[in-house]
Amino acid sequence: MKTLFNFSAFLLGLLLLSSCNSDEPSFNCDQTLVFDIDLFIQELNSELQSDYAGYQIAVNEGGNLYYNEAFGFARHEDEPGGGVPMTINTRQNVASVSKFIGTIALMKALEDNGIHPDSTVVNYLPDSWRSTVHGDFSDKTSPAYLTFNHLLTNNTAIDFIGNSPPSGEMLSEADMLASLQRPPNMQRYGVYQNANFTLIRVLIGEIVYNLDETGLQYPIYCPDRYFHYLRENIFHPLEIYAPLSPQAVDSYYNTSDFPLAYAWPFNTNPGNNGYIGWIVDNNPLNVGSSGLLLSARDLAKVLAIFKYDDQGLIISTTQRDRIFNGTPEFGPLGLTTTFEGERGTYFAKNGAKSNDPCGSCDRALRSIVIYFPNDVEVALLVNYNRNTPRLRFTIADIYESSFVEPCP
Repeated sequence: MKTLFNFSAFLLGLLLLSSCNSDEPSFNCDQTLVFDIDLFIQELNSELQSDYAGYQIAVNEGGNLYYNEAFGFARHEDEPGGGVPMTINTRQNVASVSKFIGTIALMKALEDNGIHPDSTVVNYLPDSWRSTVHGDFSDKTSPAYLTFNHLLTNNTAIDFIGNSPPSGEMLSEADMLASLQRPPNMQRYGVYQNANFTLIRVLIGEIVYNLDETGLQYPIYCPDRYFHYLRENIFHPLEIYAPLSPQAVDSYYNTSDFPLAYAWPFNTNPGNNGYIGWIVDNNPLNVGSSGLLLSARDLAKVLAIFKYDDQGLIISTTQRDRIFNGTPEFGPLGLTTTFEGERGTYFAKNGAKSNDPCGSCDRALRSIVIYFPNDVEVALLVNYNRNTPRLRFTIADIYESSFVEPCP
């Protein structure tokens, strides 16, 4: 009996061992794919380091910074003056990602002053402008009727002075007024126009500061007060001390070794300025629409506080939800390159600063912020013209492929 008992125990042990080593997934294991954030970061870095110049990336998880790194160079070693590395502290022109920041600012100003985003924009333009603006913009029966929701989704029929869309020019206050006085152009409705967002500084100047638009100093005060509003209500509460005044922006471009814009795939062919990279600059008048000088880490901090803070540090939950939800007709406010993916809605805004605004540019800076559905956010700045395929879709593909089997 003793021998039989030992043999039975041996067989039972073999069966248990076989069960543990089985390739079949455990019946107790949830088969739902899980997101591997480290795999995502690894694959994204691998993709970005193909024929590249420099970039910086910040990834949040659940409202906390999970990863922040920089690679490559801000200026190539063969440039006049020598090479400059790209670092996590490097600030560069984030181009139209500035529109998302401008949207936060305007929506805060609206709420603080009891203005609904469905209100007509015309009523909150400078006093002397209102009676001269074309009547269709304030006529609710007109297809050109202009509300803040229209403005922040590029659904306006404003025939802005300057180059034809897409994108168009960054305009002075006088040019914006002249554009609003022109008859609406419905062919521009729904077309991406930079000046829709440069108008933000005019609106904040009126709503918050009641600037005198008839004064000789108005073109100076208007962008200055917009920068002041950003400093006091968004960036300084987050302890972000970037160049945030017209004077600081000018100083940045005159005294710092700011990132140059390079071609992709990277090459050392010099441009017509004797540099390999394009020397980027930016008029402070572009504020609201373009040209804020930030790092990926700065942007990641804004992304996190905007979404997860319920105490109203930079915006109320009501206005935050309005920005994300937008309207059924127009979609999110400010996050105008949002798109649908396998995992849901990817809220996004991208930007490009190029020496060829027509879109077939050679050297460029590119920027993007994305909110993914599982509480992961990405802020990416590159100083090379990586846009084929579009960078946000490349990031989304890598994100979707980073969901893995959870069970052995």
